[in-house]
Amino acid sequence: MNLTSPSAIREILSRRGIRLKKELGQHFLADGNVLRKILAAIDPKGDEIAVEVGAGIGTLTCALAPRVRRLYAVEIDRRLVSILRDHCTGFSNVQVIPGDFLELPLESLDSGLLVAGNLPYAITSEVLLKLVREREQVSRAVFLIQWEVARKLVAPPGPERSRLGVHLSAYYGLELLFRVPRGAFFPPPEVDGGVVRLVRLAEPRISTPEKVFEEALRVLFSARRKTLRRVLSSRFGREAAEALIAELGLDPGVRAESLPLEALDRIAAWLHSRGLLAAQ
Repeated sequence: MNLTSPSAIREILSRRGIRLKKELGQHFLADGNVLRKILAAIDPKGDEIAVEVGAGIGTLTCALAPRVRRLYAVEIDRRLVSILRDHCTGFSNVQVIPGDFLELPLESLDSGLLVAGNLPYAITSEVLLKLVREREQVSRAVFLIQWEVARKLVAPPGPERSRLGVHLSAYYGLELLFRVPRGAFFPPPEVDGGVVRLVRLAEPRISTPEKVFEEALRVLFSARRKTLRRVLSSRFGREAAEALIAELGLDPGVRAESLPLEALDRIAAWLHSRGLLAAQ
């Protein structure tokens, strides 16, 4: 059965009496050409252990399984798990895991993992943050996510840049590979998708502890329209703000999203050294 055919997907769901849940962001890939492009982007190695987030009815699962040593297919919707298992019966290297990927400890699977999936838009940020926090188990990842989110992840310093993109870039190399039109899904979502690739860096691009850097970003990006001076003053007081700006030689009128990663790291380190930000 062609799992990228809208009519086949409709038939599979209808046969089981399944109505898709909007709150789970269930939009299945329904374009064979896009699936092939995603597989090329993943570029699976035969000896890799892969984890698929939100395996659904098994569209990517069945395409990826012959190309990796082992594949853990994670699916939160119990109604789809039996369908997924049926479609994966021919692959002895696939283990279907019913449950929430966000609650799955990656260390329980293996290290050097390849992580992939068509992510429900509502949990994209949480999945990407999980890859930051459990990065020791991850080698690389390829995700299909909302286009605007993908574009902002890789945006250079400036108004389009996202806090999440900055956070990820401290630990991963990021690429936006291609756009996927909304018509390539069943049912079609309201927005286009984008395929992004993350490759874990050998060493982080920052010197500050992970929790300190994360908290610094939360503070600095909390009011995007405010200048660096105003953001720092409102949180740490004017005296500390002026001292930081002077010692680091920063423009007080700049906004956090316009600062390079190195400057954000230096700000986090300065605040940490003065006891203003603590590693949790």
